[in-house]
Amino acid sequence: MSVKYLFLVIDESKKMDRKNQYLKILIAFCSLLILLFFNTCQKIDLTRETLVQTGSFNVGSGVVTLTGTIIDLGEGISDHGFVVSNTPDVSSGNGSALRLGTASQTGQFTYDFSEASSGGNYYFCAFATSGGETIYGESSNFSTPALVVSTQTVAILSKSSTTIYGGIGNLGFESVTDHGFYWANDPIPQNFAQNKISLGATTDVSTFNTTLTDLTPYTDYYFVAFAQNDSETKFGTVGRFKIENVWTQIQNFEGSGRCNALAFSLRDFGYIAGGQDAGSINDFYRFSPDPENWTLLSSGSSPVYGTAFTIGNKGYVIDGSNLNEFDPDQGIWVAKTPFPGIVRWNMFAFSVGNKGYVGSGNYWDGTQNVYYNDFWEFDPQDEVTNGTDINGDPMGSWTQKVDFQGTGREFGAGFSIATYGYVCNGYSNGNLNDFWQYDPDAINNGFDTNDNPMGAWSQKTDYPGPPGNGMVSFIIDNKAYAFNYELWQYDPVTENWKQMADFPGQPRWGPVGFAINNKGYVGTGVYNDGSNDIYLNDFWEYLPVQE
Repeated sequence: MSVKYLFLVIDESKKMDRKNQYLKILIAFCSLLILLFFNTCQKIDLTRETLVQTGSFNVGSGVVTLTGTIIDLGEGISDHGFVVSNTPDVSSGNGSALRLGTASQTGQFTYDFSEASSGGNYYFCAFATSGGETIYGESSNFSTPALVVSTQTVAILSKSSTTIYGGIGNLGFESVTDHGFYWANDPIPQNFAQNKISLGATTDVSTFNTTLTDLTPYTDYYFVAFAQNDSETKFGTVGRFKIENVWTQIQNFEGSGRCNALAFSLRDFGYIAGGQDAGSINDFYRFSPDPENWTLLSSGSSPVYGTAFTIGNKGYVIDGSNLNEFDPDQGIWVAKTPFPGIVRWNMFAFSVGNKGYVGSGNYWDGTQNVYYNDFWEFDPQDEVTNGTDINGDPMGSWTQKVDFQGTGREFGAGFSIATYGYVCNGYSNGNLNDFWQYDPDAINNGFDTNDNPMGAWSQKTDYPGPPGNGMVSFIIDNKAYAFNYELWQYDPVTENWKQMADFPGQPRWGPVGFAINNKGYVGTGVYNDGSNDIYLNDFWEYLPVQE
């Protein structure tokens, strides 16, 4: 190798070393630039993350207070505030910006947000703008309480009125500007604006009510409670009611207050005779339910005490051995064939078909009450046995039947349904609540003197109401209604008792009762106020459940 060539190699080697050095310097410089760039970005990101923070919220009445915090002023805060949205991705692009303007210091800031609606779910974040760039805090969310309204119960007041109830369970976020009811004969009552009942604004979480009047019995009515604010109207569920199973106080009995009066109904009229207050009363009234009207028929010529029953379109009263008949076409009382059994008082009585039946009762033997179990049938059409009365009508005749199988008693309540008679309650050295049915066609006890069946008694389910005397009864749609301050219905098909509407009047003893045109009527009676007997003349109408 020549010296010249050697020097050329050495020279080239030096050139390569310088290039490598230059390359190393360049790589080092670039690395430094990259490190400086990333370090600057991290500082910028850090500044962005800590410039503003989203804080807490407080849901008040109509206002949600939002809280944020400015951590660093950066290059100066040109605007700050909150963004509120209905979606989780909160930004100025899909939310509402609530701007508070510039800020000159760090620390907490708030905004009272009042544009929310009741029952809403919202997302929000704080923001701050610095150096032309908007920085957002973390997203948070809140919910506003919903307006809650419910349709509640109904209280039937009378045959033409009722009170309906609703309730506000939560006032919601906004002020309640109105509340009340819609009602109609339609299952969607809110469609009938003419029947809207507005009760106005309210600030109370409570029940509310209104009374509807001039209603028609046995008509389906629907009602719904409502409450509204500036954003919405909320409804409860639709309620339904019908005017039935209700007592209504009507025109007072025009006679004086009394107890133990005699009462029955014939066709479209009711009748009340006699009774007692401090003494005995001898008058006779007729009641017309439509229109309500009382007419005095007589004074001094009608029965005063006894047990009343009807056969066909005539009324009867048995007292001791005396039997008197009232014919509404004649308008007078006429004596009939006297009762042939031992004289007694306070018998039970009922009629089946064209015959009347009486039994039991008591008399005072000078030392004690004696109670009887014998039972008798009265045939008003028999004119052969005892001739005719002053009007030329049959005097009627008596036939003894099978003895009553229950305990002998006084003041037992008698009534009939279809082809059976019934006896309930009474008194026999103690209050009774047993219940018996009589079948006049039963032949298992043989035949009477006229060769007709003696009939038979069978015990039924005891009366579940208050035991004792003073019960009255009436029949509607082949169901019996027994009233002894409580009202109970007896269904002869199921042989079950069912308690009906509470009687709203004064508790009493010895009232009267009858039915006219599928409505029951109860009134008069007596109660003691602690020192005196108070004799009543109020009168009540009962509207039964429509079957």
